[in-house]
Amino acid sequence: MPPVLANDQELALKKRARRRLVGAVALVLLMVIVLPMILKDRAALAPQEAIKITMPTSIAPVVNQQALEESVQTPTVKSAAIESTPEDSVKTEADITPKASADITAEADIAEEKKKTQASMQIKADAELKAKAKASQAKASESKAIEAKATEVKTQVKTPTSFAVQVGVYSDMANVKQLQEKLKQAGYKSHVETINTPKGDKFRIRAGNFPSRQDAASALTKIQAAGLPGMVIGND
Repeated sequence: MPPVLANDQELALKKRARRRLVGAVALVLLMVIVLPMILKDRAALAPQEAIKITMPTSIAPVVNQQALEESVQTPTVKSAAIESTPEDSVKTEADITPKASADITAEADIAEEKKKTQASMQIKADAELKAKAKASQAKASESKAIEAKATEVKTQVKTPTSFAVQVGVYSDMANVKQLQEKLKQAGYKSHVETINTPKGDKFRIRAGNFPSRQDAASALTKIQAAGLPGMVIGND
């Protein structure tokens, strides 16, 4: 770029800067000059209050009949005012006492309601405790009755008067006859009982009729020694 054009641009920029500075200075001067004038005009337009001037006047006191009457009447007014104050206080107390009494009665009612609710809750709790005690007593009496009945049943169960050796229960009569023959060889008499079952008739073999369990037990050992099964039972 040739040096002539660069110098021209610098000159143009300097001119613009100078113009801007001049414009800014002019605006500041206008503001400084115009603002005080505007403020003065507004102050002049605002309404000004009139100033009152009072001059002291020396007036000699004049005592006349009216002043005396007024001075005589003033104590009566004061006394009337003084006399009126107790009535006013009584009125205020009368106005205040109903409110206070109403508040007191309301508090008393609330306290009574609380007492009533507490009493009802206590009554309910007592009733529940009594009901629980009755239920527990009823359960205890029922358990005692059940125990008494059980003991009665136990006492009512008859002890067998005689005992036998039950060899077994079979469904084949031929097998039963063979077992009876073996018991006969061992020296014991046997008898057969027929039992009705859902699967058909069964045959139960019993040997002997012993007066005590010990005798039946000794017979069982001999029967088992002969190769037969068995168990001691009581005869019905």
